[in-house]
Amino acid sequence: MAHKGIYQYSGDEGSNVALGQLGFKELTSAGNTGDGNFVAFKVIGAVSTDTCTVAATCHQGDDLTGTTIMSGEIIWGPFKKITMSSPTDGDVHVLCYYG
Repeated sequence: MAHKGIYQYSGDEGSNVALGQLGFKELTSAGNTGDGNFVAFKVIGAVSTDTCTVAATCHQGDDLTGTTIMSGEIIWGPFKKITMSSPTDGDVHVLCYYG
């Protein structure tokens, strides 16, 4: 069954999508994968030039395949799997927000 985007969420879930209040899974090293229903992910690092490569499988729409994301960037979407690889250094993490 196809994901219906924002219309698939209940009222409470829809509010959490906007607020990100359901928590997150932290990916801390290359090869780490988060499985679940995520509404966004954010790359964090010690300096703004930190990056990592992220692959993300979506419930609906195009998947990200090996896209380099800079520290501080937030990517929104109905993700079901997020994988990090090629961090610039050990302090680069990906926060995957449940929704």
